[in-house]
Amino acid sequence: MDTLENTVSRKIILRLIIPIMVLTVLNSLDRVNISFAALQMNDDLGLNPELYGYAVSTFFISYLLFQFPSAKALRMLGARWWIFSVVLIWGISATCMALVQNIWHLFFLRFCLGIAEAGFAPGVVFLCSCWVPKKYRARAIATTMLAIPISVIIGGPLSGWLLSMDPPFGLPGWRWMFFIEGLPAIVLAFVALKVFAHPPQTAPWLDSTEKQWLENELAGEQTVKQETGATSFRDVLTDARILCSAGVWFALIFGSYGIMFWLPLVMQEMTGLGEFQIGLLSALPWLGIGTGMILVSRHSDKTQERFWHVGLAAVGGGLCLLGSAYSPSNGLSLVLLFLAGVGLGGAQGTFWTIPTAIMAQAVAANGVVLINLIGNISSLINSSVIGYVRETTGSYQLTIVLLAVIIASAAVLVAIIARLSGRELPQSTPAAPAVASAPESAV
Repeated sequence: MDTLENTVSRKIILRLIIPIMVLTVLNSLDRVNISFAALQMNDDLGLNPELYGYAVSTFFISYLLFQFPSAKALRMLGARWWIFSVVLIWGISATCMALVQNIWHLFFLRFCLGIAEAGFAPGVVFLCSCWVPKKYRARAIATTMLAIPISVIIGGPLSGWLLSMDPPFGLPGWRWMFFIEGLPAIVLAFVALKVFAHPPQTAPWLDSTEKQWLENELAGEQTVKQETGATSFRDVLTDARILCSAGVWFALIFGSYGIMFWLPLVMQEMTGLGEFQIGLLSALPWLGIGTGMILVSRHSDKTQERFWHVGLAAVGGGLCLLGSAYSPSNGLSLVLLFLAGVGLGGAQGTFWTIPTAIMAQAVAANGVVLINLIGNISSLINSSVIGYVRETTGSYQLTIVLLAVIIASAAVLVAIIARLSGRELPQSTPAAPAVASAPESAV
């Protein structure tokens, strides 16, 4: 016989987590498919690795500048209209990438895409913190984040196939790829208007008893946070634990985007394979990231330990990535890339349980945005640095070493947070195990 908790859990999965996960797949795909387009687009537009790096970085300029405005729009418009607006704008920008004629068109559309996507990731973390009790939040957020490796695992072969096919209307494969992969976001923007609701008390798919249960679960957590955590934005800006959390996210994002935007080009240089084969191989580390997100977040929720799960996963991911750069064979290098993905995904999937446990809901939106903003500064630096190093040294090996060291350094900051927190995060009131099975997505 179903319990109340099981019923609420299933509804949250179907009406919130899964729709967010689908949108996050498109969000990630439309952001990173430029890495596959580069296999053909760079020659067509006359881009060298440094200019390509600047084009990638242009996205992150607007992405960083519009983080707080997007968070404010979320509070003003509500979840439904905010999600509709950002998804529609990014869908239009991503689809219009098929029309670029020069580097300036590419810069402009990447900038527009960054504006639209700026608040989506922190907005998803905030919504999860408003809907899912803390005790089960690692798996919830990790499931939404799982959409990112899914987008690469699916998008890599899909993008490679679209690039290698004989496209209609005489379009180059990379233009057809942008059009096909950008269009679904435009359609789903209108679907989002019918699907999303926030706050939980306004959800038409929860009855009064279910709303009351969820409200009581989340209210108990807020009482604890008022006593032990950040309750004002000033607290957020001065709490060393939150600032260190931003540093952890900086390191993890630096590593993941280094793999995301440059791996296809690295594999092309290493193997000389065609676009479709590169698309398949590029999905391997992302399969590892997805595996790590699932396994580590589930074990973290089961044990209710957060710090070791993030720290050890980051160290392991960095060491395996370093090993892949000096592997004596391509086969072993691919195995190590997979294991590096497991470590990186495990750290990312569990990370957000730490800062969201020490911020009251009243400041959580701005706090998450601040951490995400600082973390994604690494994305802006990452692409330009890798492009410059590759152009000046003629090799990607040193950049892989840099990525490995930065990923592993996240463990040092996690240790500092653990020490400042007395190795314990504020505990929520007991919650129902059913929500533990809720899938989580990456933001």
